[in-house]
Amino acid sequence: MKRLVALGISIGVLAGLFTWIAGSLTEIGSLTAPLVAWVGFAAWAVFYAAGGRTAGLVSTLASTVSGLVWGWLILKATLGVSEAGAPAVLGLMVALGAFAMCVQAAVKPLAFIPGAFIGAACFFGNDGLFWATLISLVGGALLAYVSERLADVIEHALGGGTRARAAGERASA
Repeated sequence: MKRLVALGISIGVLAGLFTWIAGSLTEIGSLTAPLVAWVGFAAWAVFYAAGGRTAGLVSTLASTVSGLVWGWLILKATLGVSEAGAPAVLGLMVALGAFAMCVQAAVKPLAFIPGAFIGAACFFGNDGLFWATLISLVGGALLAYVSERLADVIEHALGGGTRARAAGERASA
């Protein structure tokens, strides 16, 4: 229970701050809404699903950013197609992108397939805004890592000892 309380405190505080900051930033230079809270939270979830710690951070960054790039390539490949043929071309490009996101999993940092699909989904769900999606994915992944480390400190302060786990091991409650 102490671990869950520590995670709840660290994630709650950091998620609240992230949401506040994301909601306060409406434009920086040519970027519109450079931080998108829900995209950051998606990366945050990927971090914990990928096992957390340093290995989870590397996997999260690599897989979600690769998915973002696949989403961008899918979109670019379908631009300029006549409206009549657009659904078929989009379907074909999505099929090829999905195939590639699965096959790339042979490379260790890209092995977490759900992260790639989430990265692509965030790109499409964020209206194809590449830079805002990238910044939000990276920010969410980094905050997830910080939230886990902060939870270690809080858990220790609550008398739970240290949680020295091997890199990549799933966080246990």
